[in-house]
This record gives sequence, structure tokens and C-alpha cells, in this order.
Amino acid sequence: MDTNLPFAADATANEGGIDLARPGQRAAARLIEYKRGHHVALAPHATIELIERPALVEVPGAAYYACGLMSWQGRQLPVVDLDTLLRAYPSEYRLPWRYGLVVAYQVAPRAPVQHGVLALPALPQTVVVGDEAQCELPTDSDLWPLIALSCFQHDGHPVPIIDCGRVFGAAHH
Repeated sequence: MDTNLPFAADATANEGGIDLARPGQRAAARLIEYKRGHHVALAPHATIELIERPALVEVPGAAYYACGLMSWQGRQLPVVDLDTLLRAYPSEYRLPWRYGLVVAYQVAPRAPVQHGVLALPALPQTVVVGDEAQCELPTDSDLWPLIALSCFQHDGHPVPIIDCGRVFGAAHH
């Protein structure tokens, strides 16, 4: 796990005029609830657009965590249900998702920017965090080390900072 939160050293996450070059600074993060009481975070610049009740095209034979494809700007983007991905099987008790959050990611440095969609049951929030909030990854899924860059505590709960390139890439297959 990284010793510093990824946003704290990332000048592109500079929201609100915060000077992120100085140690101990705070930075914004998108807080995303994927399951009741459980959240992940993304750098704000990775979140592109929020779509309410997006229309999906089902894909026969798709991975267990894939919700289908969503049309966006003339392209078909994969939609991932994080709760299903992390538990490694679909649950009949999962929260129904209502939003599609279009995210941008790269699978490697200098690789082209790609897009995917995270299925969300609730609206994302923006929070401000600092290095002092860093904590260990949760242990409720074997996938956390494969998809998370770091983790911070928010309201007494761990919040993994996920890498969408890892979520939409092949790291967990």
C-alpha cells in the first residue's frame, strides 16, 4: 500500500485552490457508496458524468459483475457492479443501483484514456481527506489489494481508493 494518499501528490486533483505540493495538505475525493455503509473513493478528475437510470444492453455470457453496456457519446461502455465484483458472486440482497457514473482511466502510463461505468445505488459525495486519515485496506474481499491504491478512514470506516484501470482491466480475472 502507498505511504501517501494518491490524491495528495496529484496536482490534477487540486480542487478548491489547495496547494498539493506541500506535505500534510488535504485533497478532495469522490466518495462512492457501493453497498449500504460501504464506500470506495476516486480522484475527482476520474469522474466524468453521472447518468440517472441509464438504459443498458445486456451481454449474454458477460462476467458475473457486469451489468451490461451503456451508450455514452456514441460508444458502448461496460458497466460494473462493485458490490458484486467484491463479493465474487451476485446477491439478491444488494441495493438496486440507480446511477451510472462514467469514469476515465488508463491501464498504463501514456496509454489512451478509456471509459467505463460504475453502477451506483446512491449519489456520490465529495469529501476532503489528508494523509493522517490513511488506514489499512478492509479484509472483506480478496480483491482489495488488486484494485485499490490506498485507503483512508471516513466516519470510522475504511474507504479504499480504487484504480478504475484495475477494475475495468484484467487484474482480477
